[in-house]
Amino acid sequence: MIIDAHSHILSLADDPAFTLEYGREGSLCIFRSMGAVPVHRMPTDAEWAESGMSGSGWPLIGPEESLRDHPGFDKVVVLAVSPQYLDGRLIGTVDTSGALGVSGLPHPDKCNDYIAAVVRSAPERFIGFASVNPLYQGTDAAVEELERAVTELRLTGVKLYPMYQHWAANDPKVAFPIYAKADELGIPVMIHQAGSTRIDAKLELGRPALLDDVGREFRNLRVIIAHCGLPWVDEALYLLTKHPHFFADLSYLLATLTRRDLFLMLSRCEPAFVPLEKLFFGSDYPGFLYDPVKLRDKLATVNDEAAAVALPAIPEAKIAGLLGDNFAAVVPVGQAGDADART
Repeated sequence: MIIDAHSHILSLADDPAFTLEYGREGSLCIFRSMGAVPVHRMPTDAEWAESGMSGSGWPLIGPEESLRDHPGFDKVVVLAVSPQYLDGRLIGTVDTSGALGVSGLPHPDKCNDYIAAVVRSAPERFIGFASVNPLYQGTDAAVEELERAVTELRLTGVKLYPMYQHWAANDPKVAFPIYAKADELGIPVMIHQAGSTRIDAKLELGRPALLDDVGREFRNLRVIIAHCGLPWVDEALYLLTKHPHFFADLSYLLATLTRRDLFLMLSRCEPAFVPLEKLFFGSDYPGFLYDPVKLRDKLATVNDEAAAVALPAIPEAKIAGLLGDNFAAVVPVGQAGDADART
């Protein structure tokens, strides 16, 4: 089974122009490193256009486009983005087209309804993760929304964004009630405990080590560290050695590594007591450089680097696990509405 365990969909605001600017800021470092835009000053609109990348970063993607861009994938995890204020604007997952049939004007408050509608559009292919923000309307409201998203909307897990929303993942008052509800509901929690190129994101809140308190308090909670904690990859991997129900996805990290560096990283996991079964393929689609097919193929062919560095090849069964079987062993991948799939 091939699964993209980390992808995004729809718009990040009710204004497509804002979504474009959001994508530009987050991807500016990538474009600069490629020499596509100036490094020592902000690019003009003309320079963005000349770069050929002016629409990159966070394009507007619907279910049809997501499936189109995931040929050969059995399942695609689509992640909600919960409401938050950024520069005075309320942002979060919205369907600006109205094509999904969620009633009313587009609004981030409906982020989980939109993701549920995406899953309903192709329940055999999409796996939906809800999202809540405890600072938006309070922790109690976040807990209630999470319960609604799972019991009524039938979403499979929850994605949290502490560093973007400026709360600490190990805050007992703000965060722990969310984990307690997820534990009660039996769903996994994916957490963005990693860096970000967004200027407003607080790096000090992105350290994977903050999740140690979560693992000690909630011993049975399945926790997925998004992006393998990049740039604190070793820190994230060490948490996987300590906590039996901690896992990590490779999204974003995959795009930053050459195939050889990816092989070397995977080769050192098990000697460092990190079972490869704890790692999941993810693309971070649809952002720039996050082509699911190219990233899948990079991982699938990683053993082509073994001879060049004089190391044993990684067993093909473990590569297959990374590409999807590992995720399927941890997270329900049945069709939406299948109560037996959520255990």
